[in-house]
Amino acid sequence: MNKIKLICIDVDGTLYNDDKNIPEENIRAIQKAHEKGIQIAITTGRMFNYGKLYGSLLGVPTLTIASNGAFVKYKDQILNHQSISSTDLPFMISAVKDSGLFAHYNAWNTLLCEGDLGDGNGYVKANGLLPDGDQIEMIVTEDLEKSLRDTGNILKAIVFSKGAQEALLKLRKVFENHPTLQTVSSSKHNLEIFRKDVSKAVGIEKLMEHLGIRQEEVMAIGDEENDLPMISFAGLGIAMGNATQRVKDVASYITDTNNEAGVAKAIEKFCL
Repeated sequence: MNKIKLICIDVDGTLYNDDKNIPEENIRAIQKAHEKGIQIAITTGRMFNYGKLYGSLLGVPTLTIASNGAFVKYKDQILNHQSISSTDLPFMISAVKDSGLFAHYNAWNTLLCEGDLGDGNGYVKANGLLPDGDQIEMIVTEDLEKSLRDTGNILKAIVFSKGAQEALLKLRKVFENHPTLQTVSSSKHNLEIFRKDVSKAVGIEKLMEHLGIRQEEVMAIGDEENDLPMISFAGLGIAMGNATQRVKDVASYITDTNNEAGVAKAIEKFCL
């Protein structure tokens, strides 16, 4: 008997292969799961409307758990919105500036950065695929602190190493004992900073409560450090074959890699 009612899927390194494409096997398996009444949630560190975009490529209705769980919306109802406090924001900005590294700061549908977009070309490309009214607002500013205050409800920062791994590790140590902020990596080239009480597991829980789904009816699939909470939380936590060892260690099952349609193989094994 099929007990899974909700599949939560990470994007980079999971749903997508290394060429940033969704394997056809993944699409077919997700569509079959949808036909069986299973709901699909794109569960990502990216902003909400980008989650909607990835979902639209699957050919079935999807839900979105965005910003590592800090923002969850079901239709027009906001289920979770955990923004960084006005007292923590200046500390975060100062720490990033002192590191000499470049960062994007995200509200639920706004990207802010200082000077230029930096590694933002992917965002520009994705914005071109979003319909009018759903596009992300991009603010490039010379006064970052003021722009962040004016925007309000900042959910996270994502800091890019640009090859400076030592600087990234040093920045991580700055937040090690912070009482209300945490850092995780969604790849070896970045560091994400957000509230300590935020996680993909929290976002899933908010969605579960709204849908009336139990923990044991949730399958979560991921590969990186920011996926650890949801892999541990879900009734069935699936690690990709390319996942970090820490993710594999907490998973119920290890599927194939993102280049071998590991998402499809997990869905076929446990849901179809």
